[in-house]
Amino acid sequence: MIARKRALVERRTAREACRWSDGDTTRLWGEELPVRVVEAPSSRAERVEAKDGQLTLFVAKRWLGDSDQAVAHRERLAQAWVHSQLAEALPALFARHEAVMGVHASDVRLRTMKSRWGSCNVKSGAITLNTRLVGYPRHCLEYVVVHELCHLLEPSHNARFHTLMDRYYPAWREARQDLRA
Repeated sequence: MIARKRALVERRTAREACRWSDGDTTRLWGEELPVRVVEAPSSRAERVEAKDGQLTLFVAKRWLGDSDQAVAHRERLAQAWVHSQLAEALPALFARHEAVMGVHASDVRLRTMKSRWGSCNVKSGAITLNTRLVGYPRHCLEYVVVHELCHLLEPSHNARFHTLMDRYYPAWREARQDLRA
């Protein structure tokens, strides 16, 4: 069981590996996008854009190469952008589901995790979500949000928890399957 899970994580990590170089691909909300790296006029003009079916990183000239430093810089730029994409999507999701469920997360954190999509600290009410969710269809993010909010009502994965999931997100099994595929 442990070896199978490790192999799954390793395959997923290899599949999602991206050096943020011209010609790489990445995923945004379930859609595979080619990556383009373009020279920005200055460091202040560095940014990431998802437009016309591609993801473009505008970076200063010194970060265009394949050195470890250049790759690390593009990774930081891309990760900041990923955080912004999630930060933009999450408030509406949380507001809608918290209102229906009668719960409230005290804090929402974003973190890159290797083997979890989210976690909930039931004592503090803090929820942590995996930044890699931005690569999957939006319904997968919604499933993880509802899953973690359900833990504020039921800490364990028992029958009551599954009943809550059925009530608040009936398509949760399909979304979970999409995350596991």
